[in-house]
Amino acid sequence: MTLNDLEAERVTWEHGAYRTSNQALYAVLAKCLAFTDTDSTESAKQRNAELEAFYKQRGYPYKKDAHPSTRVVKAVFGNLDRRRLNTYSLILREAIKQKVQASRMAEWIEAKGGIQEIRLSQSSTYIAPSAKAEIARQRFDDLPVLATVKTDELSKFADGDFMGDSCVLIAEQTAEGSFVVRGFTRAGGAVTAAFAAMYAEQHKAA
Repeated sequence: MTLNDLEAERVTWEHGAYRTSNQALYAVLAKCLAFTDTDSTESAKQRNAELEAFYKQRGYPYKKDAHPSTRVVKAVFGNLDRRRLNTYSLILREAIKQKVQASRMAEWIEAKGGIQEIRLSQSSTYIAPSAKAEIARQRFDDLPVLATVKTDELSKFADGDFMGDSCVLIAEQTAEGSFVVRGFTRAGGAVTAAFAAMYAEQHKAA
């Protein structure tokens, strides 16, 4: 077999199975975009209700505060490796940001050079704090447990409606090396800021 033969096989693959596979993926992502990008509060509530019911049916942990695109991608693609889920979620968020219509999703992805090119272009530029927070939030379940805190005072804040949701505990370090919890909040801004700070610390360590 010569290099000319191998080149010809590559061209056949590139314009055949490879392109067909990508087009099929883009079509699924387009439908994910249409499902994610709602145009009213009522449709957003309906979308979220469908997602929560679907997650319960599949036995997936449901994070209400995760970005809608992340929740939709996990529902559709299941337990893929986290890197691919993050990539597909990023593609949807960028498409929404650029007001791409679902009917033009495949055209937009190809014009940008493909999924990986969009991902790389995003990672090489400014990352908004909200995006950093989302990345840290997605990695949260894989982190080791540092401590499990339960006291009568903290139990007063417990609410079944927030099961699995994130919150912020504000603690003070003592001279003995222990940590005294003095504050608690579920405020979205505080939680997002905490995850963004965690993202920065993780990348500083790397």
